[in-house]
Amino acid sequence: MADQHAIEPPQQPHEPTERERATRDRVRDEAAGMSHHEAAAAREAAEEALAAGTGAGAGADEEALAAAAEWQRITELLADHSGPYAPESDPFVQGQLTARENLHAVRAPRAASGLDRTT
Repeated sequence: MADQHAIEPPQQPHEPTERERATRDRVRDEAAGMSHHEAAAAREAAEEALAAGTGAGAGADEEALAAAAEWQRITELLADHSGPYAPESDPFVQGQLTARENLHAVRAPRAASGLDRTT
């Protein structure tokens, strides 16, 4: 049965903005140590804030959507997990950290040689 409150992901690939990354990091920090039930309550609050449009402007909407989506992801992760949430044991977070480290490792030599003009 589909979750009636699920946040639908974008249909196209999406590179998160710095604001979205910061919001997701904030949510993960808040979620650390929470049980599934606590995370579900936080998810519900985030979804209500998103629906109410409590933010001021597009940036706030972007943050509200990122927060609701991250709470949804964490709640789903905890549904199959018997302990509290911990970013260090979250496979998605660890994959992101590894990808960022690999990207920095590739960019650093290019930037030092002057080949990478985007950084």
